[in-house]
Amino acid sequence: MANIYLPYLKFFKDPLLIKAELLYALQESRDRCLHQSTKFLSELLMTLRNIPPHFEFENKSNEFIRFELEPAFTNLEDYLVYFKARSYFDLEDYPSCAHIAKHTNNSKSMFLHYMARYLSMHNECIYERTNLFESFKPINMRAYMELLDELLILNVYGSEDDSDEESEDESPHQEAFDHNTVNQKRSLHQQEDDSTPKGRRCSRRPRSLRTEKTSTTTLGKKNKITKRNNTTKKVKVSALASQSENNMSTGDHKEARIKREDPYLLWLTAVMLKRIDRCDEAIDILVRALQIQPCYWGAWIELSTLVKDLYMLDALNLRLNESKEHHWMHLLFIAHMYVDFQITDRALNIYNDIWKLGHADFQNWPYMQAQLAIANHNKREIASAIVSFKTVMGMDPFRIDNLDLLSNLMYVCTSPDELVVLSKYVASIDRYRQETLCVLGNMYSLKCDHAKSVLYFKKAVRINPFNVTAWTLLGHEYIEMKNSYAAIISYRQALKINIRDYRAWYGLGQIYELVKLPNYALFYFAHARDLRPRDYRMLVALGDMFDRADRIFESMACFYKALFYDTDGTIMLKLAKFYDKYGDCSNELTREHFNMMNRRALKIGIKNRSTIELNLILSKIYLYLGHYYMDLHYYDRAISFAGKCRDLWKDTETNACQSLGVTEHVTALLAEIEARAGSDSSLASTPGAIKARRFLFGL
Repeated sequence: MANIYLPYLKFFKDPLLIKAELLYALQESRDRCLHQSTKFLSELLMTLRNIPPHFEFENKSNEFIRFELEPAFTNLEDYLVYFKARSYFDLEDYPSCAHIAKHTNNSKSMFLHYMARYLSMHNECIYERTNLFESFKPINMRAYMELLDELLILNVYGSEDDSDEESEDESPHQEAFDHNTVNQKRSLHQQEDDSTPKGRRCSRRPRSLRTEKTSTTTLGKKNKITKRNNTTKKVKVSALASQSENNMSTGDHKEARIKREDPYLLWLTAVMLKRIDRCDEAIDILVRALQIQPCYWGAWIELSTLVKDLYMLDALNLRLNESKEHHWMHLLFIAHMYVDFQITDRALNIYNDIWKLGHADFQNWPYMQAQLAIANHNKREIASAIVSFKTVMGMDPFRIDNLDLLSNLMYVCTSPDELVVLSKYVASIDRYRQETLCVLGNMYSLKCDHAKSVLYFKKAVRINPFNVTAWTLLGHEYIEMKNSYAAIISYRQALKINIRDYRAWYGLGQIYELVKLPNYALFYFAHARDLRPRDYRMLVALGDMFDRADRIFESMACFYKALFYDTDGTIMLKLAKFYDKYGDCSNELTREHFNMMNRRALKIGIKNRSTIELNLILSKIYLYLGHYYMDLHYYDRAISFAGKCRDLWKDTETNACQSLGVTEHVTALLAEIEARAGSDSSLASTPGAIKARRFLFGL
């Protein structure tokens, strides 16, 4: 694993370049009021506080750094407009912010204008929703599409025209013609509606034609992501700083500054496209944004929600790494996706490699500790996950991100006292955070107060309609309340947000199993099994559904796969019923067909096993059946299964048979059967029989 990701890991070994990029990316996110990204970057910057550069960075080794200084405000008016718009934005007065920043071409003010208009529609959708289970779509779709059209024209069409202008040297006559054309457009723009900011192009064609051109242009450029500005992004700090100072001194800023697309406006465009299910275009635009500014974590998270499978992830990794830069943030994205896809071993390997090969300060990063806790949570390693979550709480006592997953672990462990302590702790920090509401909901669910639990989960999804965990837990509570209809809607809302959530697939399978629709349940359990192939719960549920559908071969293959996780004999008993029903059938043809099918299912369910290991598993099943029928006083059947177990090892070498210890367990079983049959009473188990029972579950 370290060899594959070695080009990424070299940045973590000497995080000087990482911190240099963080300083500028943090400033860009903070100036645009992107609070989640600012929080993520500042947390990492705080972790690397003892590493230079502390304020400014001089690149003495002549290496290139992936950032670009934005020009300062060209005049006092832009400066005042920006800070007035930002003050309205901080007060969540979004209409006023959009109005103030309407007539400006400064990149920060322009972003606040569009972001304020989007958030105004977003809040309207949240506040006006009367039914919690309605689809989360914009209420005023016309205004939404107008805003999206402006962003597409500004980012998609405008960037294409700009790239042509930058790449081609135009003749003086052409420049004069373009100058006259621009003046004519400016005169026309003065007569347009005030909703379009000054200096931005707005198409007068019908929206259907504009939408058609948008989709055609985007699909045409799908596999041809422009590499424009890749050279300007990699500029030396000293040279860029001096150039910025010269531009400020001369005042001719528009001609001398380094032009580039705004990655934050590209991100906003992708978010809006995703809301109306234009996911392919959103992915293309997000890739463009990340090629310009790879330190914007919000774009990585938005891209992660659009990845549906591993094939799509591999294709995206190739596109993101076209320039062979191996940016360090890309490695964090890959590990994050592995955690989401339940491929926890690969994710843990990446994080462990960062700790081993990287700088020691990364071990104090709360985000990475939280990711380790989530990975252990997905692996069902409850003790390790709880320890990792408590480590995060020790690093930052007021960080309650992901503590809803800790409450899930405490709920599974049936630790009401610890869950009550956790709920009081998070409620004392912020009672109205969505994580706090989920913790409180789990606490009341463990107390069997399901009505109050539903109330808290509903509050959580009202605050954030895209909270997958809250929707899933709400579905669990509706199952407890026997409200199948509401549970199905809750789970489907979770799948609309994240189609990779195995808990929602598994919950839907449980509901259809309860309402006695096994074919529907089989469909959902199969999806849950695909997402969690090593989770024995999914295998057992899928095996039960195959059994109900009389698909014996698939059912036995699922049970054999889950056999290694059997600790109480439940799965072995399910397999024993097949042997009892078909293996001891009086019809010889049925017995032969079952034996052949059983061998095939065993090889499929337990791959890469030798003949001796397969015989060992069959021996344990026969021994289990022998003990089972002996306890029921069916001594003839018990002796029959003991004989089958012994027959498996006739052609095996004596040393191998003795090393596996099968014969002594068969002998102990026959001795106990003889003792019980002779006394005709249920005697206590002999020491040999107790040893044999321990042998059964030591798979």
